[in-house]
Amino acid sequence: MRLFIAIPIPETVKQRLAELQQSMEGVRWQSKEQIHLTLKFLGETEPDRVEQLKERLSEVRHPVFSLIIKGLGFFSRGSKPRVLWAGIVNNDRLDGLHNKIEKICTSMGFKAEVRPFKPHITLARLKGISKRKVTSFIDQHKQFQLPKVQIHEFALYESKLDSEGAVHHRLKTIKLGNN
Repeated sequence: MRLFIAIPIPETVKQRLAELQQSMEGVRWQSKEQIHLTLKFLGETEPDRVEQLKERLSEVRHPVFSLIIKGLGFFSRGSKPRVLWAGIVNNDRLDGLHNKIEKICTSMGFKAEVRPFKPHITLARLKGISKRKVTSFIDQHKQFQLPKVQIHEFALYESKLDSEGAVHHRLKTIKLGNN
């Protein structure tokens, strides 16, 4: 099973993010249903580990918090843009939740993330599109910002790959607010 842990994004925010999805060749826009904020990618996981993972994640105590989604950017491989994303304003509560989840996962033997946590919401996968074109799109939306959004939960997902990309299924939802 291919697993990850993420914050589901409220429908109102998904709708606003979907409005950004303009026609740009070489872009595979993330479907509205798949939009989320990844906290930890676990990768291939033995099915017999899932129940213990659900139990451990259910032990997380963390307050409800708010996020501000602001700005666009991209990740590249070499000189080629690969992922278009919406940014998240630095947030201690989000960092705290991420750290708790990372600690649980590494204690269970999942690989520790070596890269710094860069919270973002993937909007599109880019293939064969010039850096100039992506930069131009980002410049057109440089004032992009959404109102504060309350975060009440995070979830464990299974990701199944098919010819259209990944399809995510929620396996367990963990409510916040029980500090």
